[in-house]
Amino acid sequence: MRSPKNHCRACGCHPCACRAGPGWLRWLWLLLAAGWLAWLAKELVRLCRLANRDRGKPADGVVPPWAYRQPDPMIYSQQFLQAQGLAVTWDNPDIHVELAANPGVPVDAHSLRPDTGYLVVARIWNGSTTAPALGLPVKVSYLEFGVATVRHDIGLTTVDLPVKGAGGCPAFATVPWRTPATPGHYCLQVQLLWDDDAQPGNNMGQSNTDVKKLNSPHAAFTFPVRNDQHTRAVVRLRTDSYVVPPLEPCGQDRGHGQDHRTRLSRHNPARWLVPDGWRVDVEPAELILAPGEQRDVTVDITAPDGFLGRQAINVHADSGPVLLGGVTLYVDGSG
Repeated sequence: MRSPKNHCRACGCHPCACRAGPGWLRWLWLLLAAGWLAWLAKELVRLCRLANRDRGKPADGVVPPWAYRQPDPMIYSQQFLQAQGLAVTWDNPDIHVELAANPGVPVDAHSLRPDTGYLVVARIWNGSTTAPALGLPVKVSYLEFGVATVRHDIGLTTVDLPVKGAGGCPAFATVPWRTPATPGHYCLQVQLLWDDDAQPGNNMGQSNTDVKKLNSPHAAFTFPVRNDQHTRAVVRLRTDSYVVPPLEPCGQDRGHGQDHRTRLSRHNPARWLVPDGWRVDVEPAELILAPGEQRDVTVDITAPDGFLGRQAINVHADSGPVLLGGVTLYVDGSG
């Protein structure tokens, strides 16, 4: 029996449908197959990259080293800077005191009134450009004026420390403090408490100063030196005249090694000897102290005749390679 006119003899459908139908399906299948192969290739590349990154890395749930970042909260730290071969001052540029009744206005830390409300303000930096320290604990303490004396806690606060170069860095931590009822000079300590720190050695800073007027033309200071170590210590006292140099104008650094060495040379201890014409007598200059033992030291400073202005003398106490502490003494001369 013949198929109707214009219909396919094999299936009875219109010949256009037989030619168009199978061709359209073939193109559809080809497109689907190509898309699937492209997805499969992309997924294989992703899995290979992950396998290479995780090769030899800790188990799941641990951040791999290639993604790990550590903040570096830091403050002007005398022990850390001296360990780098740099001269230091105990007049800490990152610590100052404000009167609680007049916040925002720094006061002389060496002339604090007894039983008075103050604010201890610490400027905190981040050495990392990739990791902030959110909720960084900042602990503030004071010691009696001297070297390695007994510590008394003032308070604890927290700050959010952004990365280096970001807005909000440096951060400022403020802790209220009521001075003891007994008049005296005090050493302030600020400690940054961060367990996962890229450089924990720069987390402790101290501010420890005293000022006296020259008296024809002497000024004498007496302060205790204590051995806060657990073993007997031979403590040697040394002096210099270092002060933090003025900041250089922006744009001076061209990134060359010579520029870097020139900047470091400004803090070379050899450049900050006691000035000519001055005499600094330390008595005794060396002490042998049992653990916890404390003895007084007297520093007598004699200025050149007619001296006018203010001169800094730093006294550092070393026990072998360990810097126990120190004081910065200022003498004022009226000529």
